[in-house]
Amino acid sequence: MTVCDLKRGERAVILSVSSERTLRERLSVLGIHAGARIMLLRASFFKKTFLVSTDSAVSALGRSVAAEVRVCRTD
Repeated sequence: MTVCDLKRGERAVILSVSSERTLRERLSVLGIHAGARIMLLRASFFKKTFLVSTDSAVSALGRSVAAEVRVCRTD
C-alpha cells in the first residue's frame, strides 16, 4: 500500500521510497524515509495532494510522489 491508500488520521511506517535518487534524498530531509513514522493529515479533493506529518516536518506530497512511498499501517 502507499500513502495514497491511507485515510485521514491514519498512521503508518514507511517501508520504502521507490523513486529516483534525487527525490529520495529530498524526501529524506523532510523525514520521509524507510523506517520513519508518518500520518496522513488530509487529502485534497480527488486525492491530488496529500498533507502528511512525520517526526520532523509537515509536508505536502503530490499524487505521483505519494504513490512512490510504500507504507504499512500501524493502527
